[in-house]
Amino acid sequence: MSTDHTNSHDLEREPNLRKTWNWSPQVPIDLAPIIEWPPRPLAAIRFLLGRGYVYSTAAIFILLAILTWFYLLPPVETWATFSVGWVLRVALINLSFLLLYAGGLHLYFHVLKKQGHSHRFEQKELDRHNRKFLFNNQVHDNIFFCCVSGIPISTAWQVLVMWGYANGYTPWLAWEDHPVLFALMFVLIALLNSMHFYCIHRLLHWPPLFRLCHSVHHRNINIGPWSGISMHPIEHVLYFSVYAIHFVLLTHPVHLFYHVYFQTLSPASSHSGYADLQIRNKSVFALGDFFHQLHHRYFDCNYGTSFMAWDRWFGTFHDGTEEATTKLREYQLRRREVR
Repeated sequence: MSTDHTNSHDLEREPNLRKTWNWSPQVPIDLAPIIEWPPRPLAAIRFLLGRGYVYSTAAIFILLAILTWFYLLPPVETWATFSVGWVLRVALINLSFLLLYAGGLHLYFHVLKKQGHSHRFEQKELDRHNRKFLFNNQVHDNIFFCCVSGIPISTAWQVLVMWGYANGYTPWLAWEDHPVLFALMFVLIALLNSMHFYCIHRLLHWPPLFRLCHSVHHRNINIGPWSGISMHPIEHVLYFSVYAIHFVLLTHPVHLFYHVYFQTLSPASSHSGYADLQIRNKSVFALGDFFHQLHHRYFDCNYGTSFMAWDRWFGTFHDGTEEATTKLREYQLRRREVR
């Protein structure tokens, strides 16, 4: 039986909430208080020290980036010339982390079902017999696109930037020279990443591109950890092109590695289907993003991330309420009539 953690206050405000979702946060949802007018610096700091970084999976990605820099890769001089050895090593590191992270989340939530339906957005199980997926299986389809297309294309962009570091084409930021800027760069990368994602995502919803490639990702309406970077190769090329900002920004390889793990691993969190990971009924890490869950349910909204207000600024924000759904359905109906 589903464990419904929606409180009575939620149900009073949204009488259809229980029918729409197995669980949802209190609505209307809000966006991160990072860039707002008037500014709310204390709220922004509380967010970054709370759900934003320290107590979220982003902290894990920073630690993985430091581990990679100090222990897993050969010296920078090796990156100056492309060779099968170190490039393959980078790819295997990326693949290993994805298998451990996405595979671990899938095992915990969807195989062992350790959390049941507690804080799970959808009640329906992932598809096992559906012809729209490769192998007639949603999880096998997702794993295929993540590992066969996603990791190689992500690695290709990454090693290009690493080659740039070794040859002086990628600006280098040393920790000992600018420690404050070094730390702030993790936040700046997330902000720029959010902007890039919104622009690319809106482009991918242009009907010709949607039919050509983005529809592969949107086959996943009920999403799981492996749905995160399950995309068509064309979409992978566009999605991972954000690493090119390191040719312009002043960064360190640790920032690049963090960026890679953020881009490849965090979608497994945001697509996990669960709001958080709980151990003994206590939230340990924030995971799924109801903001993006709404996008997979309704398609024409929430193109960006909840980290920045791009959707609010461009009028595509769905706040989770029934009123927002009704408004979106009316827009979709008008658009179909025009076609």
